[in-house]
Amino acid sequence: MNIDRREANHHLGPMGKRADEKIRTKERIIQAASTLIRERGIAGLKVADVMAAASLTHGAFYAHFADKDELIEAAFHKALDHREAWFSAAAKQPPKDRLEHLAQTYLTDLHRDAPQNGCAFASLARDFAQAGGPFPKLFEAELNVSLNRLTKLLVSNAPEDDRQRAMGLLSLCVGGMVLARAVDDPTLSNNLLKAAAAFGATAGSPETKT
Repeated sequence: MNIDRREANHHLGPMGKRADEKIRTKERIIQAASTLIRERGIAGLKVADVMAAASLTHGAFYAHFADKDELIEAAFHKALDHREAWFSAAAKQPPKDRLEHLAQTYLTDLHRDAPQNGCAFASLARDFAQAGGPFPKLFEAELNVSLNRLTKLLVSNAPEDDRQRAMGLLSLCVGGMVLARAVDDPTLSNNLLKAAAAFGATAGSPETKT
């Protein structure tokens, strides 16, 4: 039997309601941080700005996080929700079309112009490398998750090469996006995206399973 949130909270009682509210409040903070960190980077992420974006007071931060580093980690994981839609859309394509689909749907002007809603790898690779501490390992762990998922998507008749193709594709996508965002000339930026997408559609594509 389905129970709506109000009925569920009634059964939870006062303690359960407070716990549920705390979870939802923490999610609001993480969502706000995941947007701001992709837009501003680690150095530009200010706790006060995150809390304001979540419509909360600055003092409420420490009820949910020990420090800023803990928030950065949570925000990074949340930002990687972006890849789920990317992978899911590709999985619906025939295997032979997936590499092209992945490249063309990543290397777009819409993605370039909205880093706050896009791939955390393209927005934060340099930041995490320079931050040191636990951040490079955290980045590496999530990178391997993506590579494992891509390897399964890019299944071919040469499975020993699938991992390499996954690494090549992700490098092409992230690198192409970083370059397209870095240049001032809009024509060059657009051409970089188009060239990378076109190259990704054909490069490293052995005969694939159907």
